Order: sequence, then C-alpha cells, then structure tokens
Amino acid sequence: MKGLWYFIGVLTIILILINNPKFTSLGGFSNKSSGLNVTRSTQKNLQMIIIVNICLFLVWTILYVLSSNIY
Repeated sequence: MKGLWYFIGVLTIILILINNPKFTSLGGFSNKSSGLNVTRSTQKNLQMIIIVNICLFLVWTILYVLSSNIY
C-alpha cells in the first residue's frame, strides 16, 4: 500500500516537471537539440493526467491514514 503511494507521488512530480511551461521541449533535461513537438492538445492532455494523479494521491493518502492504526 505504501509502495503505490510512493509511486503515485513520484509519478506526479515527474509529470509536473515535464509540463514546465518554461521548456518548449525536453531539451531542458538534456543537451540534445531534438525535443518533443508539444501541441496545445498534448499539453491539455498532460494537465488532465496530472490532475487525475493529484486526486489519486490525495485519495490514497486519506485511505492510508484511515487504514493505519495510530491511536
């Protein structure tokens, strides 16, 4: 259960870093001149995936806290 929580958190962070509006391509992560062709629809889809991941992370956090036996 904790492993899935970590996975969703790390995946959300990676997706947010990829969606950085300062980079028009992934050239910011490497020195290669070739980058991704980022269109408006691709960016919108990526933002929707990020929103879903954030919601999953929050729900999973609530479930994790409720299932733990902290008194």
